[in-house]
Amino acid sequence: MLYRYRPGQTFDHKGGYTAQVVQYGRDDEFEGPHLDREHLVGEAMRFVARWRAVGRASAQGIERAPEFPQEGGLASRQYEVVIPGKVFCRVWPRVVRCASAACGLVWTAQDPRPGVDEWPPPCPCCGNRHGNRQLQFVFAHRCGEVAQMQPPRSCPRNHSTFKLDDRASRFKDFRWECMTCGFPHQVHWNCGNPTCSYPDKYMQPLLHSAGAAHVGQGFTLVNATSIEEARRARTPSYTAAVLGWWLEEITEDEFKRLTDGLTADVPPEVVSSIEVMEANGLVAEARALRARFMPVDVSVLKDRIRKALGLDPDSDAARQVATQLHTYRRVLNRERVGVDRLIREARNPERLGLYQHYRGVLADAGFDAGSTCLIGDLPITYVAVGYSRTGFTPDEADLVPYRGRAGRGAPASTLLYANPTQAEALLFQLDQARVHRWLIKNQLATNVALTDAGGVRRWVLQQLGQSDGEVIHRETRPAPDEPDRPVYELFGLLHSLAHQLLRALAVDSGYSETSLSEYLFPHDLAFALYPNGGAEFSLGALRTVIEQNLDAVVTRAKDNDSCLYDPNCMLSSEGADLGCLLLPETACQHWNRNLSRWHLFGDPDGERIGYWDPAL
Repeated sequence: MLYRYRPGQTFDHKGGYTAQVVQYGRDDEFEGPHLDREHLVGEAMRFVARWRAVGRASAQGIERAPEFPQEGGLASRQYEVVIPGKVFCRVWPRVVRCASAACGLVWTAQDPRPGVDEWPPPCPCCGNRHGNRQLQFVFAHRCGEVAQMQPPRSCPRNHSTFKLDDRASRFKDFRWECMTCGFPHQVHWNCGNPTCSYPDKYMQPLLHSAGAAHVGQGFTLVNATSIEEARRARTPSYTAAVLGWWLEEITEDEFKRLTDGLTADVPPEVVSSIEVMEANGLVAEARALRARFMPVDVSVLKDRIRKALGLDPDSDAARQVATQLHTYRRVLNRERVGVDRLIREARNPERLGLYQHYRGVLADAGFDAGSTCLIGDLPITYVAVGYSRTGFTPDEADLVPYRGRAGRGAPASTLLYANPTQAEALLFQLDQARVHRWLIKNQLATNVALTDAGGVRRWVLQQLGQSDGEVIHRETRPAPDEPDRPVYELFGLLHSLAHQLLRALAVDSGYSETSLSEYLFPHDLAFALYPNGGAEFSLGALRTVIEQNLDAVVTRAKDNDSCLYDPNCMLSSEGADLGCLLLPETACQHWNRNLSRWHLFGDPDGERIGYWDPAL
């Protein structure tokens, strides 16, 4: 539903006519995964904020998401999350052409009554009932307005019957022709939206099913949240607790105590004693003393986070980072099948040998064999935020929300449509040592910088935190001297690896590329591949892969260094086009941005070192 039948979207109905979705009905009987509403709404608001920021930058401050609530204050209260269960549609467009060669009248028909009126209706001019067809064209504008392609009201001589001359090969050469006097009219329409901020009101003619006629905008997130974890995430010390746990400054028990609200002011003399112990190298003893005799001192923990990551633990950027880190942590806490478990439970010597072979294959491809695993029930939620028309990005068109009432009698609000599902997923994490060498070889970081940061993962967290993570969503590559450039290239490596593995998995799993999707965990240099909502039913297919041919998938990805369109692809597109790394929109979480086979195999001039280069 969220890919093909969104509100405002037209589609070819199985009844033989073109229809437009009017609205959704709520799925009141949904019994799937629990939704963390605050997390979901927060991510949607960040999505809208990014659209606004890019739109203002490209349009000199003009609003490109004008109908969405403004950030700040009680904005989150104006969103309502709806899980759709029904689709309500209408016959649209209602512009019909008579099939009689002697007539050809084009007219706008009345809205048909279901089960009562004939559709298409008979021609009001000649009475023909056979073969009459809806026109398949619509007019769309960048503000989100859409209109039927209907004939003029009258010609200069006040005649009101027209037919369409569409014999030309280009749409701009189509003409309305008066059936009485033959006067030709240009086929065009202007936007009548009173809130439209574009000076150019010309509406673009499109086939109703064209991709640009209705561009669904949204995102995917892992919704691995229980009711208890959602409660913990609302505590004031949540951000500091997650970052402290990730930095190994606090234990698991201390994390739970912090997020349960068990904090207290610590006497200065106790803090002083612990600091003296730590200064003299008694770190373990000081940590044990802290854990045993007092709750965690949040102010001390925040100071350590600032020192280690360069992040203010009280900032929105730090909370966003903490949410991402905690999501990955919750994923790893789910039931999973890893290489170690496969080796322990091998049923015969042949299987044992195969699973031990997995280790070498994964290490050779630069993946952490200890983290590679199958998640049996990864909770994935796709969120439809809004749509655009005639453009796919903020510099091309406005983002339009879904407005309505989530329930009978409820006030009008901005609706977010969610599709929560659970799916098998293969999880891969990059080898930090290989990433370390790749960064240095490509002069993206120095050994001193990576070592001083405490390793690659801490370095990545520092970089993403300083840019508020927005570097991931950049449309264009930063200049070599921009501070975002290193982590942008590293994200490109992670994204390219995910696409390369997904293509290989499509060969060996029985799924098609359109039935698989990616989910990236950039802060932890990991990604998951899973069957999306449009996948055909294939229970246990990914479990079969990890039990029987994971080595073949990884080897296929590593060896497949060519493209159908080489050498042009490798030279002009950095090795990323429809013959290699580019995937359908249902498969890619990030709209095919920042992809390059140069990240994997190096560039033709030998200046870039690929992640799979033997030199690493």
